Amino acid sequence: MRLRRLRVQRETGDTITLLTNDLERSAVEIGRLYKGRWHIELLFRWIKQHLKIRKFLGNNGNAIRLQLFAAMIAFALLRIVARTRRVTIPILRFTELVAQYLFGRRKLHTIDKPPPVNPSRPRDRASPNQMAFIYE
Repeated sequence: MRLRRLRVQRETGDTITLLTNDLERSAVEIGRLYKGRWHIELLFRWIKQHLKIRKFLGNNGNAIRLQLFAAMIAFALLRIVARTRRVTIPILRFTELVAQYLFGRRKLHTIDKPPPVNPSRPRDRASPNQMAFIYE
């Protein structure tokens, strides 16, 4: 297999070296293709980090689109709530806390604080080395 080595100058002034088996296209065109592919890679990285999609649940285009749309809607709603409530913690931590307390009764402005202690409830006298289940 014949390969071709190209040096492409980025907008930042850095030079990167590409190795390709495409002997037909010009170096400029291959550089554009690489740049386009790199943007796609960055998009997938953003999806994995922010939308927490590790694996697609369906194997057809419609199922994948629905999963992406649902994740983007949830992310947008969380961003709106975080901005309107002036949440001071990072958005990813806020998302984790909302997921943790999703089915609990917790006000959003107290989500990043420890739960309140009920003084009328007797404290568990178990040994500090003993794990205990707490039912409320």
